[in-house]
Amino acid sequence: MLYFQKDQDALAVFVPPKRAASATLAVYSPQGVLLSSPAVTLDPAAGTIASVGDFSFVVSVSAGSLAPGRRYWLTSATAGSALVEADTTTNAAGQWTVTYEDMPTIPPAVGQTLTGARLTATILAASLATLGTYYQLRWTVTLTTGEVVTYTESASVCRTVFLPPMTPGIAARHAGYVFPHIANQRGAAYWQDVSDRANRRVEQRMMASGRMPQLVGDPTMLQDAGMVALRLELARDGLVPQGFDASGFTAQLDTELKEQMEWALSSTWIDTNDDGKVGVAELGGPKSILLVRS
Repeated sequence: MLYFQKDQDALAVFVPPKRAASATLAVYSPQGVLLSSPAVTLDPAAGTIASVGDFSFVVSVSAGSLAPGRRYWLTSATAGSALVEADTTTNAAGQWTVTYEDMPTIPPAVGQTLTGARLTATILAASLATLGTYYQLRWTVTLTTGEVVTYTESASVCRTVFLPPMTPGIAARHAGYVFPHIANQRGAAYWQDVSDRANRRVEQRMMASGRMPQLVGDPTMLQDAGMVALRLELARDGLVPQGFDASGFTAQLDTELKEQMEWALSSTWIDTNDDGKVGVAELGGPKSILLVRS
């Protein structure tokens, strides 16, 4: 879920799964009312690959500029298009050196074109003046093939945005303790991805319990749950501690995550009615039930 701060302009960013020629955006309230249709800008970057190295290439840029962390379309005359995410970019008189960590599905080659992939739009504060969840962003994208497709994203307008419990730095550091020989071989893009997955797992558990993540008074209470979620995502990638059965290990972690979520959510204020105040009904401690075998 996206989080926008109330009464502040917000930059919406979207990368469609296929190459876009143009796009429009419509922002809807949770009640389905159209709030605004901000202008959408397609990243104008364009160029041709002049040389290729190990996990890097040089682009002769003809339009726009390149930036680290952004994704671009590599297009081959014979193999189609694939996304590549820039790790670093360096400009020398129009010759941009780009490094990347995740190999795209089409290996970079001399003569391929590089074009911007991301769509951006500024949603003005006037459209974000009411607190609420499940705002909808509808991106109507005209693809380079001429096909028109609409994609949707969900967003919350909140007093304070949700602070995810897991970061790439924490993920890399923890994995380095347990799997040092593997952790050292994985770059920043991997740790960003695995931490994002861990955060989504925590968010999904919260939302399934009926609580919205941005209403948690102290997000740091979720750090232990975030660590368990990280270990689950590492296990999904095959990183299971020696001596453990993979299926039993993940089942144990899943149970542990449930317990950590219950303790965290019962040990902090959750502004259930979103009024910005602490109410008696919004405070509570862990609950236990005595079970007796009959």
